[in-house]
Amino acid sequence: MAKLQPLQPVVPMVRPPPIHALSPFEHLLQGKERPTSMLIHIFHTSFFDSNPADHLITVLPSSSILALRAVSSTTKAWVEEHYPALLKSLRVTCPLPRFSVQASSTLRHLARECTHLTINVLPCATPIPAGSVFKPTPSSQLFKIRWGFSTLRIELPPNDAFEPLLSLRRGLEAVSLQFLTEIHFEALSVMGLLALRWGGFDATKESTWIGGNFWRGLKSLRISMKIDGFEYNDAELHAEQNADRITMLKGKREIYRHSVQILHNYFFHYSLNGRLEKLRFDWIGGTGPNPLLLDEEVAEEVDGWKWFSAPGIVWKGLKEVWLGGVRVQGAHVKDMKQRMEGLENLVVWEDMAAIEIGGETKKVQGKEWLEIDLAADIIEVLGDIEDLFNETDVGRGEIGESIVVTFVLRL
Repeated sequence: MAKLQPLQPVVPMVRPPPIHALSPFEHLLQGKERPTSMLIHIFHTSFFDSNPADHLITVLPSSSILALRAVSSTTKAWVEEHYPALLKSLRVTCPLPRFSVQASSTLRHLARECTHLTINVLPCATPIPAGSVFKPTPSSQLFKIRWGFSTLRIELPPNDAFEPLLSLRRGLEAVSLQFLTEIHFEALSVMGLLALRWGGFDATKESTWIGGNFWRGLKSLRISMKIDGFEYNDAELHAEQNADRITMLKGKREIYRHSVQILHNYFFHYSLNGRLEKLRFDWIGGTGPNPLLLDEEVAEEVDGWKWFSAPGIVWKGLKEVWLGGVRVQGAHVKDMKQRMEGLENLVVWEDMAAIEIGGETKKVQGKEWLEIDLAADIIEVLGDIEDLFNETDVGRGEIGESIVVTFVLRL
């Protein structure tokens, strides 16, 4: 009788995963071979007999390029190789939505390629009650991603953005953004400026010596400031006779004084740093005071007492200044030159520069700017020459007649 052999275990056959061949379109992007099952016609002035993929990037909108990047690893590599600038500038909203794991992974990957980040701050839906302890929102976690951006633009909502901006600020101060050198605040209000104050004690009444290290590392700062809170004229109050209007104007004066003090204090701490090299300040909605000479422009005595006693700001290291919505006289230029040792470029709106100021006109984003010649000697005219002409009794424009006008020059 034959000896029975033990049964061998049945090993199921494991088929290797199917290898997905590249589609004809992916072959086209890789440029390995000309596809035979796909015919693509691209009408473009520079397209002749070369590979259509070389010109595809020129006819697709950015939204289609981003969608193409998500199709496969092949299309992703092709987009990043042929259109690297697409990922250099990113825009996110704040507060951030609840991301999925895949979306968070994508954001972390894009963050390394980003050089310019724009944050659009949405209005705060549920304001934090007064007196409550500040708690970081998910927006403060945004900067824990390993970013590579060097410029940051923060767009603020029309209404009060104190809490969202404070959250962003605390998030910025808690991480190390080694490449960041420039920040732009768009549509900043006085309350927003309070949220950003970092010298001494901040808006949360906590010492900010750690957070101050972040702000001291900036080399370029741009602020587009709302005029609300800075619109006031003492002459209007003194000329008013109506009691209700006088009460309203006095309240407006107090808001103005607090706003000026907050703005002056904010810039004072930057001036002590010495690392800030470029400053651009624009008023939104009207003409405002010179933010660098607030002690001179608004420090008049009222009713026998001086309400603004802060010393003038003396800057160290500031090389370039742009002022928009600020009326600039010859005396202002002299004062800024004295207070900013090493100032190389001073650029103002051409239509707000006094007639005695010379320089070179340039057009930036549709606006005429005047780059002031800082090396020239400025002769300040006290009074309007045109008005002085109009006050004389002599004829004008006739040959042979001499016009003698008396005016004062301060050299």
